[in-house]
Amino acid sequence: MRGLKVRILVLTISALCLFVLNSYLEPHYDFNSFWGAGRALLQGRNPYDYEVIQEILYPRATANFNYPLYIAVLVVPLGLFDLETAKNIWLTVSEVLFILSLYLLRRPVRGSTGGMVLSTVACAAFVPTLIALYDQQTSMFALFLLSVAHYGMQRGRHGLAGAALALSLIKPQTMVLLLVVTLPRLRRKGLVSFAITLAFMLFIAFGLMNDWPYHWWTSASWITREAGRAVPTVWGLSWFLTSGYWLGVLLALGLLATVLLNTEFSYALTVGLLLPVYVKPYDLILLFIPALSRGGGKLLGALVATSYALLLYVALSGRGGDIFILLTAITLGYLLYQDRSVMVDRVRCYCTRIKRIATRA
Repeated sequence: MRGLKVRILVLTISALCLFVLNSYLEPHYDFNSFWGAGRALLQGRNPYDYEVIQEILYPRATANFNYPLYIAVLVVPLGLFDLETAKNIWLTVSEVLFILSLYLLRRPVRGSTGGMVLSTVACAAFVPTLIALYDQQTSMFALFLLSVAHYGMQRGRHGLAGAALALSLIKPQTMVLLLVVTLPRLRRKGLVSFAITLAFMLFIAFGLMNDWPYHWWTSASWITREAGRAVPTVWGLSWFLTSGYWLGVLLALGLLATVLLNTEFSYALTVGLLLPVYVKPYDLILLFIPALSRGGGKLLGALVATSYALLLYVALSGRGGDIFILLTAITLGYLLYQDRSVMVDRVRCYCTRIKRIATRA
């Protein structure tokens, strides 16, 4: 009992120290839009109206609020505080969720404290991690929720996994393929949990603003117009190589085909990160899920080292974030190699089925 109290005290002091350290960072351009959206909702105004957010934040600059309104469960409480305090809270919670995510993914056993510390340091040094913290983005929340979903499925806690998957829709562009692969594997309890959680999120969103889908689409329409440019996905790669998207279509179809051969959670997530029309380098912290749950130290070390090589290349060449697609490609290559025997067996299974169908015909 005394040991538990000591741990709680240490964790509390650590969180307070993080809160103080975060006060030395300025509220970032991206975070300003989250805080402004929360304040706008509290004032009964439209958070998707750029002029409203600019007025609330004046004289600070900000971007549009381009998220589904059910993320309001995160942004509304921020509006209760001044911008500086809200930023400190946001970063502190993000950092705590980052540590909890790594703990869930690595699942340390007794005597493996050194490995956990080394993994945490490596993940903290990962360039997309630093970008996510600097930009004060939502990626840490998405990492935690997907880590909970992965943990829940591994431990047979389908209710927990279903709720986490629904909440993970705060990053909808990274979730489509993962949901298609994962939802059929949930038991009834998990599906009910997913449906109830999603319904609750939508209830909050429509309760705050009944026409939010229209305003969200209008606000985020620039993303569809700029789809693929300088994003670390097949669309960014296609645009860089061909100044068009035809190559992206071919690559996307090929990647989707491989999911028929490997439907494992980490594999589907990795492929899913290659397909969205809009993903930024900070979202690539989701690669910690395959790296820690499947790849171990070798894959994580390769990702961290490559991230700095890419950062140097970007700094010297002036190229955009699309080059960070190599981080996802490395992860995918590792998983393909690791699961090669499983995928070969599945190909043989499909071939056998096709022969049977052909014989009957």
